[in-house]
Amino acid sequence: MADSGPVEIALDRPLTVTVGARSLHTRPEATVTVPDDPAALAEAVSVLGSSIKEFSPERSWPTLRGYPPRIVRGGGLDIPSPLVAPDTGVDVVVRPEYADVYRLSTLSYYLGARMVVGDAPAIRLDTGYVESLPTDGVALEERAAELLRTWFFLDTLARTEGYVPSDRYEYAQVGPELPFYPPKLADRSMSERLMEYLEVDPATVAPYAPDWPTEAVLRPGLAGAELLPHLAHVLAPVRVRGAAEPARPDAPDALATWPWFAPESGVPNPDENPLPAGTSVLTPASYENRLRRGATARGRVRVVALVDSAERATAVRRALSEPAVPEGVGHWEVLDRPDAETAAAALSDSDIDIAYCGLPVGDGAVVAADGPVGLAELKHAPALTVFEGTEGVGEAVTAVENGGIGSIVAAEPPSLPAIRSVTALLEIGTPMSASASLSGLFAETPTRCVGDPGVAVASGIPLTTQTYSMRSESPTSHRVRHGSLLSLSVRIGYEEKQLSEEFDALSELMGQTRTDGPVINSPTLLEILDEDDSIVRLNGRLLLPSDDLTASDIERLARLSLAEDGDGGAGRVNRPERHRS
Repeated sequence: MADSGPVEIALDRPLTVTVGARSLHTRPEATVTVPDDPAALAEAVSVLGSSIKEFSPERSWPTLRGYPPRIVRGGGLDIPSPLVAPDTGVDVVVRPEYADVYRLSTLSYYLGARMVVGDAPAIRLDTGYVESLPTDGVALEERAAELLRTWFFLDTLARTEGYVPSDRYEYAQVGPELPFYPPKLADRSMSERLMEYLEVDPATVAPYAPDWPTEAVLRPGLAGAELLPHLAHVLAPVRVRGAAEPARPDAPDALATWPWFAPESGVPNPDENPLPAGTSVLTPASYENRLRRGATARGRVRVVALVDSAERATAVRRALSEPAVPEGVGHWEVLDRPDAETAAAALSDSDIDIAYCGLPVGDGAVVAADGPVGLAELKHAPALTVFEGTEGVGEAVTAVENGGIGSIVAAEPPSLPAIRSVTALLEIGTPMSASASLSGLFAETPTRCVGDPGVAVASGIPLTTQTYSMRSESPTSHRVRHGSLLSLSVRIGYEEKQLSEEFDALSELMGQTRTDGPVINSPTLLEILDEDDSIVRLNGRLLLPSDDLTASDIERLARLSLAEDGDGGAGRVNRPERHRS
């Protein structure tokens, strides 16, 4: 009981006392070494599921899945003795090529399946049933993602009378469409459950399943192997694109996308130059640095901005402090035209949580007042660095390799409202990708990231962050679209219940976006805005508690938006949010 006080136990004679506890297993237990051999990598993937505590439907809770063991590249296959492949009665068959192993790795992990080499991709159950999978690569990865989504979601329904009984919105919607009563499957074997799950049309499940917070794209070579445990940890589907070996030395080995801003090109290719806006470069260092650094407590976040003119410095200071400093900030400063020594000190200070670099960037360096600062020469880095004025991600990758957990790169200098908004969101523990999207930064300029989209700089007070996208129907009434954010800390599988009487009384899976929200008035909107776990957008504009808004302010903003809509949206700056329908 996390909130209880100490417990004293008195014994009247000497006894043996056994104390049992369950670790959340928030970091890898061991490290597997793999050579340049797809068959060996398949053996390594087979033991990723060793972190999962049990293979009933309860494993859909993230606290039962743990962190898979690391994979590192080496001269031969070495699987430490504590690690064994789970005995679930399920085999995932792959062809002896990296592309197959990658595309089926996350599904194999979730099932606790042995990954074995064969002539054609398939899933073999110990009931004797074989589910053949497509041989075409794109079709294979789509089917793998479809099965993962469907089986994971059905597990969350089968657990509803389990360890944590619940009354779920999705159960009410999907349950009547199923050919079975989900809780009746909770005690069946894995193969027996999957046989039942295969009877369900994935289209029945898709509208109610959460978005994956991270979706990965790897090259078909060994370089992506070290990312597989980190991607399995967040149940990220994996796709394969590009050449096995990049043609350019600075081309990334892996990319990620997220549901808050889908690249217009669809699945990105790591060979594209420049990389599509709305993508993130994945590196093993970004995950390892996050495990090492953790997150700063909300309210103690340290922010430093480096700018190259007195005018810009004055404007950024006002943006960060007027009408008030955003809630999560513990210390902030703006450095006006810093010299190289000062700039290097800031960009190598691991005690800084967010460094906003408004200095010129290029050729692996930032340009200070008296000359360039080579980022590769620095030994450490802030937790997250924001660069502006470049479409390349080289400097951002270097900042992560130096010890950062993530970076954001804006092609053009953002507006002052965007700087204030993205900083405010990062400071309260909002994931990097959602911060860049909800702040309006993505809408203003092509933006790219480095690191997992779900990484967060600060640890928030609530378990998860609620999003409320509101569209005014009149100056005093606003239609709500409600959702919640998943991250590296709040992983897929959690569920929650809205306490406000305006919302549905049923609980729901985190990571969803509900389009059937209520209509609320302006005072209620302000009550939601003041909640610690709320992010509120009104007619495409982010509202912050530190903006000290009143009901009259809300009604004024609503009137402006309604007038713009009457003119066909003339003058509207922010694009509508993108979500999977």
